[in-house]
Amino acid sequence: MYAQLSRLCFTLPADAEEILPPEVHPKSPESPRHVRRPLVPFRSRRRRQKQVFYDIPGLIDSTAAAGEREKVTCDCPKIFTYNELYVASNGFSESELLGGGGFGRVYRAVLPSDGTVVAVKRVASKVNEEQIKKTFAAELSAVAQLRHRNLVRLRGWCVHDRQLLLVYDFMPNRSLDRCLFKGGSSTSPPPWETRRRIVTGLAAALFYLHDQLEAQIIHRDVKTNNVMLDSGFNARLGDFGLARWLEHSDDTEPPKKSYSIKGDRQFRATNTSGIGGTIGYLPPESLQRNRATTASAKTDVFGFGIVALEVASGRRAVDLSYPEEQLFLLDWVRSLSDDGAVLNAGDGRLPDNSYDLSEMQQLLHLGLLCTLHDPQSRPTMKWVMEVLSGSLIGQLPSLPSFKAQPLYITLSTKTVSANINTLIFNTTESGYGSIDHPVIDTPQEIPYAEIFAITDGFSESRMVAEMDFGTGYRGLLRNMYHVLVKRLDLKTSTALRSRFAMELLNLGRLRHRHLVQLRGWCTEQGEMLVVYDYLPGNLLSSLLFSHHHTHQRIVLPWHHRYNIVKSLASAMLYLHEEWDEQVIHRNITSSAIVLDLDMNPRLARFALAEFLTRNHTSHHHRQSPVQGIFGYMSPEYLGTGEATTAADIYSLGVVMLEIVTGRMAVDFRSPEVLLVNRVHRLVATGTPVMDVVDSRLDGEFNCQELVRLVKLGIVCTRSDPEQRPSARQIISILDGNDEFLKYEASCRLEGKEEWEEKNACYLSLINRIQALGIY
Repeated sequence: MYAQLSRLCFTLPADAEEILPPEVHPKSPESPRHVRRPLVPFRSRRRRQKQVFYDIPGLIDSTAAAGEREKVTCDCPKIFTYNELYVASNGFSESELLGGGGFGRVYRAVLPSDGTVVAVKRVASKVNEEQIKKTFAAELSAVAQLRHRNLVRLRGWCVHDRQLLLVYDFMPNRSLDRCLFKGGSSTSPPPWETRRRIVTGLAAALFYLHDQLEAQIIHRDVKTNNVMLDSGFNARLGDFGLARWLEHSDDTEPPKKSYSIKGDRQFRATNTSGIGGTIGYLPPESLQRNRATTASAKTDVFGFGIVALEVASGRRAVDLSYPEEQLFLLDWVRSLSDDGAVLNAGDGRLPDNSYDLSEMQQLLHLGLLCTLHDPQSRPTMKWVMEVLSGSLIGQLPSLPSFKAQPLYITLSTKTVSANINTLIFNTTESGYGSIDHPVIDTPQEIPYAEIFAITDGFSESRMVAEMDFGTGYRGLLRNMYHVLVKRLDLKTSTALRSRFAMELLNLGRLRHRHLVQLRGWCTEQGEMLVVYDYLPGNLLSSLLFSHHHTHQRIVLPWHHRYNIVKSLASAMLYLHEEWDEQVIHRNITSSAIVLDLDMNPRLARFALAEFLTRNHTSHHHRQSPVQGIFGYMSPEYLGTGEATTAADIYSLGVVMLEIVTGRMAVDFRSPEVLLVNRVHRLVATGTPVMDVVDSRLDGEFNCQELVRLVKLGIVCTRSDPEQRPSARQIISILDGNDEFLKYEASCRLEGKEEWEEKNACYLSLINRIQALGIY
């Protein structure tokens, strides 16, 4: 039995009509008479109940609010002065030089403002001006908007007198190239576990770039030189000078050449047909100059495969010290594979018994799969991540015979020797615009006067909805971005102002295609304003439950429902595993999920989110007052207040069951009240899964997906947090890997008494609410 609650704060589920379409505003003169103001979640039989929020420690005044604003400012890339970077690097002294390449040199620098050690990339002045514009704009535009634990973080930039500089986090262990090949005879090679972690981190970074952003980013220069290592030897992919953007498309389709976003604005890179990269890592299709080629995600997959082979073998992709038939690492490993001796490619410097032979074979096998001659035969980085994380059950696909396939490249040793260290093919893209005004898509502080103007002075005609802790207004920012301005009520308690500030701080640090995107903020004149990208769609709760309150007959089709769950799981994986800190959302509900016009979801409402420091062996959780929405909180969180990833998984499971059944998480008209209890009981008593699905779908659903989603929802909402899957396992299951669910099906379902014991806190609260006559 859980300990009795001493403090509790929960917000009751928002009404389905919380957000209205932009054409109909609650108080605008043109609104129909029958449109009502948003309702409070529960209504007493005697009088209307007010929402009550518990004041938590950490109240802020106007001074503290400014401090929160400074935190957000410091966490976003900023513009440095040239003098600041000149002093920090001792005048770009040779003694501070970290390395260099075709497009510039990198220096170690210590910022005079706070003593932070950074790396400053100074674009080479000898490179032609047009190429400088392309490289600088591409790298700056790409990395400024990225937020991932395995990418080098951009701190800022500087444009001064035709000099272009980028400021990054300093990587103490330099590059993977240096770690593997330049350590010297006195330095031990990196151990196997470190190598595995580096390869897995690189795969996670590429998976993020390819699948988890609004546009697909192709790096085009994946190699050991560009894989940086932090103090813990974790991979951080850098150098985005050749990066290009593509619209998301099916892997079987040719990628599109541009990506349109926010009206008529186009991403700056509009041509991906130019060749760019380094010999040894370039895929063979990029080397065929006699026909047009287009960079795609499979270009990066090939580069990753070569890096994986280098990490496993301890050999460079191209090594002139070897005979001509072994000059290219790929050709050598392929020949060993054909002879059934692929393990002979393993790094001989690794001590015997210091690694698992099956893991070495798996990595070499994976590297060969990623470097297959046919781009369409190469796997995706999402699949690669499943393999490296152990989520894929079974054997890897068999390798073909490479004897009938062409060699990687047919160049003489003399030709390669002359070009191998410097060969980078120039691209022919254009359209980057003036370098003095690069387009940087990052959250920024927006003047109050500008926000006041685009909302017509926060007029009722611009009001979209009453939101948590404030009111939302729509506007067009800088004639480019359709935005939603969230304005905190000035009379709100200081505790809610603190939460509002935390939402601002949290969202500024995240970037994912299925998270609401922060555009900017303002704290002038005592206001607290957060500006988001505006999605002219609706809340998921509105589409699922609006029929309970109105005569609306809109039914969310099954394929959209399934895609919404997959998208949310992707966002959850990012929050739990792929950002520098572990993010516990604590407020995952159908009312926190906004759908765009194409029914793609965005998770919002980060006011209650917690950012927890992580390390390689454990996560550090802390207890806090219980905060969340009744019906979505896991029983262990409700009882202890400890925020964990398992608690988020429980909330996601509740949303899954809502999506399947079309029923609300909490319904006091139902004998069970809690949807989780209702579905668990029905399945336990042998009720066919088909009887659980939303009747409004009228049989229009995929039976296999339905069974999978019901079982997954049940597993995610188990009372025991240890029995719930991780976000990564959920994604694998939704993609069709049902092995985990087959194992769970053999596990014993909770009995009625066991469930009631573990959910005692919930049952006690339900009894109290019913006693008060609230429904």
